[in-house]
Amino acid sequence: MLVRPLKVVNFSGFGIIGLSGDTATARYLERTGMFATRIASRLTVSRITSVAVMAACVLGASPVRATDLALQDAVSMAGMQLYLDSGAPALIIAAVRGDEVVIQGYGETAPGSGVEPDAQSVFRIASVSKVFAADVLASLAAKGKLKLTDPLANYAPNNASVQVNGRPMTLLDLATHSAGLPRELPNPDVKPSDNPFAAFDRAYYWKWVGAHKPAYAPGTTTLYSNLGFGLLGDALAKAGGADYSTVLANEVTRPAGLVDTTNVLTDAQKPRLMTGLDPFGKPDPNAPAPDVMYASAGIYSTAADMARWMRWHLDGARQAKEAFVLDHVMWLPYDGLKSVVGTEVTDADGMGLGWVVTLPRNGAPLLLGKSGGLGGFMSYAVLSPNRDLGVFVVASRVNFAMFGNIHSKVRELAAELAR
Repeated sequence: MLVRPLKVVNFSGFGIIGLSGDTATARYLERTGMFATRIASRLTVSRITSVAVMAACVLGASPVRATDLALQDAVSMAGMQLYLDSGAPALIIAAVRGDEVVIQGYGETAPGSGVEPDAQSVFRIASVSKVFAADVLASLAAKGKLKLTDPLANYAPNNASVQVNGRPMTLLDLATHSAGLPRELPNPDVKPSDNPFAAFDRAYYWKWVGAHKPAYAPGTTTLYSNLGFGLLGDALAKAGGADYSTVLANEVTRPAGLVDTTNVLTDAQKPRLMTGLDPFGKPDPNAPAPDVMYASAGIYSTAADMARWMRWHLDGARQAKEAFVLDHVMWLPYDGLKSVVGTEVTDADGMGLGWVVTLPRNGAPLLLGKSGGLGGFMSYAVLSPNRDLGVFVVASRVNFAMFGNIHSKVRELAAELAR
């Protein structure tokens, strides 16, 4: 059967693209199970145009700049492949290259809803929240409010202490997952509840680090640690003189112009929250994270905001602003470490501030990457400051087996767009 390909609709005044296709194409894809949520048959040109205009206005795209057709096609193809392979109800991809922005949504915001995701759909970015915490760290360091090499103990609560193994653990150790701390630290005294995050308790975190030495001397190994970023979030709040969410807003979300990026959804945002699926394929209940998890995995956002955030990073790099110089450096090469656990060993070369850093090779540029999975969503962000390029993907299903495909496809796309 001859199938005409989906056509890229070029809204040249806005820098945003959409997909359209004829009904025969849609029926074929539905019959083969490849396009289960009927994007092609649902998205009319007028609907796509309204979405594109809205996204362009939100992102501040120039009404006179033509969208790069190669960028459009590359992102469209990668997004479609990722969606079809993911098994998720929805997938959104956002790409930024220079002043160009492409945002694509596939599927439906909740199973059976028939509502396509767009630039304003809300989702959890999970552990990509860690690089937002790293943004706060770099910003406060650039302003002289802290030093990366400050010991964590300097920011401990009153009457709390931090055990030492060899040397004191620093904020930099926490940000590079090299403080020798465990991945998770649930409080064993917390009774089971409907909220799986209720066992993560600030007081228990600080009690534990006051009674247990790190498993390894800081800076000698990487061991991915959500506990470490919880402690880092507390330190950043103390250095910033407010609670973590306020400091995040002061240092990142307001300067970057983000309007929907938050640790706690407003009543107005909640209807836009997509439904994610848990590892068993059931709708995730979207349990709220306690504030000690905000720096490690607390953030909600939208594709429009993630595109703004990537552009903010790339603009900062172009202007050589101190905070971004600090943020985009590889602080801890893997070479010479005793072990590397949980931080993408085979495809990376070291750690930045929250970022996993991959040096240029095999046609791919230098890449800063961060992945996440929580609350029904899997996310992946990649920046290439040297190439003025950023890509973000979120899928509304937690399935760690599919992450390898997301990881490789996004990196392949980055290599393609960097040429």
